[in-house]
Amino acid sequence: MERDRWLSVVLRTALLVLFVWMIRTILVPIALGGLFALLLSPLAEKVKPRLGRAEPLTPLLFTFGTIILVVIPFAFITVEAIQSINDFLARDWTPTIQRFQSFLTEGIDIRGRSIHIGGPQLQLAIQNIGQRAASFAASFVGGMATALPAFILSLFLFGVSLYYFLRDGGKLVRWMFRLSPFPPSQTRELFASVRETVNGAILGILATAVVQGSLTLLALHLFGVPNAFLLGVLAALLSFIPLVGTTPVTVGATIYLFVTNHVGGAIGMGISAVLIGLSDNVVRPWVQSSSTRMHPLIALLGIFGGLDLFGPVGVFLGPVIAAMAVWTVDTYAKLHHASRREATTPPVDASVPPPENPPVP
Repeated sequence: MERDRWLSVVLRTALLVLFVWMIRTILVPIALGGLFALLLSPLAEKVKPRLGRAEPLTPLLFTFGTIILVVIPFAFITVEAIQSINDFLARDWTPTIQRFQSFLTEGIDIRGRSIHIGGPQLQLAIQNIGQRAASFAASFVGGMATALPAFILSLFLFGVSLYYFLRDGGKLVRWMFRLSPFPPSQTRELFASVRETVNGAILGILATAVVQGSLTLLALHLFGVPNAFLLGVLAALLSFIPLVGTTPVTVGATIYLFVTNHVGGAIGMGISAVLIGLSDNVVRPWVQSSSTRMHPLIALLGIFGGLDLFGPVGVFLGPVIAAMAVWTVDTYAKLHHASRREATTPPVDASVPPPENPPVP
């Protein structure tokens, strides 16, 4: 009997592992659809009674609304950013490189003294950087073209999973709640933590876009770059794309100022580009931690770890995994503290009866 039970457990585990291994390459868009459904489900429950006879179509309407309002603009911005980066790197930079070389070799005049920092080695290094940038642009665009079918498949899986999670998410949550090996209170805390983390990730992305767009607009206006407002709006939109961010706008403005003989403005814009890029690492974890009661360092590690493991969608999945890890440690600490308190509490002597009339304070 014991042997049959262990055999049953091994077979069940093997089947589950085989299924997860089989769908491992498409789990990310499905998980992302589940997280979006978790975020949109409260709003869907509020809208559903107002639709009348169209109430059964609520999941479908929210799915199409999410794809039209979120996914398609995000994909359009990503394609435009990639095209802009490709055009930026594919143009002829020979005059700019020559000008930069002459600027360094002729020297920098500081209070009447000329400081020469150029040389053949520096010129060779600049040429190598230009060649590497061109080859990187070609490989990057080629890789994106190859990944287009996979992106279409991921978009389809995201839409389908979002629809079914919105339609049957309540049943799934109740099923997971019944199967959870943890006490009901801990399971509720886990579900609440995941929901708060997703909300925090959305707020972090929006706050980062506002901050980086505003800082970029201020820097562009301060250093006299034309069309500062439109470029600031573009920088805010590009900040939604992880690993790209405002770099095309800020670096492009720096090169533009340098080419147009505004050396001081180019240096200031370059410094601003670095500061604006680093602001993402401050604003996003701070908003994430303030929304989820997670330490900013843990939130930062979750964001960077998620980006490294899952790619751009790691902005959502990384903090969720970090929140589940924090929940694991927190619940274990609570259980350990409760067990120690029970162990140190002296036993009650049942042979001594309680007082009949205890004093009233």
